[in-house]
This record gives sequence, structure tokens and C-alpha cells, in this order.
Amino acid sequence: MTSWQGARILFQYEMRRSWVGLLVTIAFSTYFSVVTMPIFTELLSSKESIHDYGWVGDLFYMTMLPAMCFFMHRSTLKSWNNNIYTRRIAYWRTMPIGITSIVMARMLQLLTVLLIVATFFFTIQYLFVAEIRNLMTPGQYIIFVLFWIGYALAVGSTYVIFEILVDGKTYFFICLGYAGVYLAISLVFWRTHSEIVVRSMEVAHNGEVLWPVCSLLIAFIVVAIASLTIRRKLETRNLLN
Repeated sequence: MTSWQGARILFQYEMRRSWVGLLVTIAFSTYFSVVTMPIFTELLSSKESIHDYGWVGDLFYMTMLPAMCFFMHRSTLKSWNNNIYTRRIAYWRTMPIGITSIVMARMLQLLTVLLIVATFFFTIQYLFVAEIRNLMTPGQYIIFVLFWIGYALAVGSTYVIFEILVDGKTYFFICLGYAGVYLAISLVFWRTHSEIVVRSMEVAHNGEVLWPVCSLLIAFIVVAIASLTIRRKLETRNLLN
């Protein structure tokens, strides 16, 4: 069995068994899209509002978009206690599936879930927030969306490193650390009047395709580095501890 065949089998298996988690992720992102509509409506109403609420939009996008790469189900919530990810990989290693296939399947799943969930999220925002439609045409909005998909893919792949390589409790505290970083970056953007969500909308409005191109390029580089890191660590990690 080639690495790609093993990855495809594992990917299809995980997608079939986790379809409920995918629906929950879609519902969760849709809910947040709806409840934050007033924030984005106010954010885009005036320059004063940008300074008042810009950091909220930045914090929301930086926090929520990487989360759209993952299934939300009971096993995820229980990872604190039962170390589900390590146990799952240990089980996979008993099969005739190599480490390369495991890593490839996990990254393919990451990308697939992100594309499905992000499609729902961004479509809802564009359809129901008039200020976004007034600022950007559908083509311009795609530029905006691709920029943020690149961001989500890059950051999401770094989550996968810790998801696979550390225990559940450590992973939880790492996620809390990420949240602190997001808040700090949002406040820095706010203090310097460089709100990234609004700025990326302006770039998309101007048709500057270099932003999404660079974002996606960086994302694929980060995914490649993350994949190599995971593969190298799994070769020496004791999954029985």
C-alpha cells in the first residue's frame, strides 16, 4: 500500500465516522456568524466605529477561523481526560498504515473541514451583512476569503502539531496560550490603528490579489513544515505513555 492509498483510506474512514462532528462545527460557526453580524454592521458604519470595534473583529477572526479546521464532537471535549489523539494514533500504528499516511490523512482532513465550514461561514456573512456587500463585490469578497483561509490553514496546522504530539491536558493549556496571543495581537492592531480585518477588506476592495496569494503560499509552507515535524516526532514518540 502506498502512502497516498493509506492516507485516502484513513481520511475516508475519519470523515465517515465524524460527520456529526462536522455538522456541529458548521452549526457552531454559523451561530457565531449570526451573533457577530451586529458587530460587523457597526464596525463598517464609520471610521470611529472601526477604532472602537476593530479589535473585536480581529479577535473573532483570529480565534474562530482556525477552529473551523476541526471536528467538534464528544471525543474532542473529552481529550483533557482520555488523551484521545494519542490513543487513536497508537491504534492506527497497529494497522499496515505508515506514519506518512497518518500525517497526510490528518492534513487532508484539516483542509477539507476548513473549506466546507468556511464556505458556510463566509457565505452567511456576505448574504446577511449589507455593509460587506456594499464594500465588496463577490469577486472582491473571494479575495478577502482566500486571505483568511490561508491564515486559518496555517494556524490550524500548528494546532495539529500539538494535538498529535502532546497529551490532552498540555494541549488544552496550549490552546489557552493561543487565545492569549490572539488577544494581545488584536490589541496591538487596535492601538496602532491597523485593524487587520478592516485592512484585508480594503485590500480586497482594491483588488490586490497579492495578499491572498502570499497568505495561501505561507499556509502551504507551514503545513509542509508541520507535517515534517509531526512525522519526525512520531517516529521516536512512545505512544504507550
